[in-house]
Amino acid sequence: MPLLNNPADSMKSFPFLRLTLASAALAFTVSASQATVLDLGSSGSGSLGGAFFSTTDTNPAGTGVFDPFLSIQNNPDGQGYNGTNDNFDTKRVPQWNHEIQFSQLQATTVNGTQYYGFVVDINEPNGGPKSAVISLDSLKIWTSSTLQNDTSTDASGKFNGSLGNLVFDLGSDNSVTYNDQHQGSGSGDINIFIPVSDFAGVKPSDYVYMYQAWGSPDMSNGGFEETALISGVVPVPEIAPSSVICGFLGLVVAVSSRRALNGRVRRQICKCRPSRSFRSL
Repeated sequence: MPLLNNPADSMKSFPFLRLTLASAALAFTVSASQATVLDLGSSGSGSLGGAFFSTTDTNPAGTGVFDPFLSIQNNPDGQGYNGTNDNFDTKRVPQWNHEIQFSQLQATTVNGTQYYGFVVDINEPNGGPKSAVISLDSLKIWTSSTLQNDTSTDASGKFNGSLGNLVFDLGSDNSVTYNDQHQGSGSGDINIFIPVSDFAGVKPSDYVYMYQAWGSPDMSNGGFEETALISGVVPVPEIAPSSVICGFLGLVVAVSSRRALNGRVRRQICKCRPSRSFRSL
């Protein structure tokens, strides 16, 4: 095998490497031009829309053990925000669906970045004919110095109003999917971390409103989706898809380099001992 000093020659001689690079480029193009779905599975983590999401098995975390400020329930999809106006599909107002203030949020550090943390207790069936997979299709956070109660909707019935100053938006085309393998209510499922920097200038007395929409395309089949405040939680470190691709490409390049080096060594040996025959390394 000739020694490949020219990168172009390397690409011609290793079509697998060329195909891998092309596939990686296509993956990044698709990600940039289409909606992004963060699939947490039953145990995973990742970033989307500027927020960090991670699965958790905080136990127990059912109603009465921790203190939800947002409770949503409706099948096959549900939406609502933490107010006391019985908006949309919110339940158990005002005990477990109510306003919170910025002073109640506590910062936690995740991978060196400061976030405010929230934990969601998902209540999907994990047995029988119904799916345990559910999708979080919208997540928005506003802050306001006054109480808010907007319930305006778009043509599809989804909330499109304002609850003050919008500080976070997951993105209309983004969603997070989760496979609930915990046994109903009583265990935290998803940690949501919103950057502290998003709340710059917010006063301690300001109200914080979180809007969530669940169930489209992966529908809700169970009970309440409850959200509470958390602090001091360190999730599994994120492994970015780009890191996986780069690592794989690095392995391919390393193998290619090894094969080229072996070819050079083999030629040198052959020059010294022309009468010997060698098996391919």
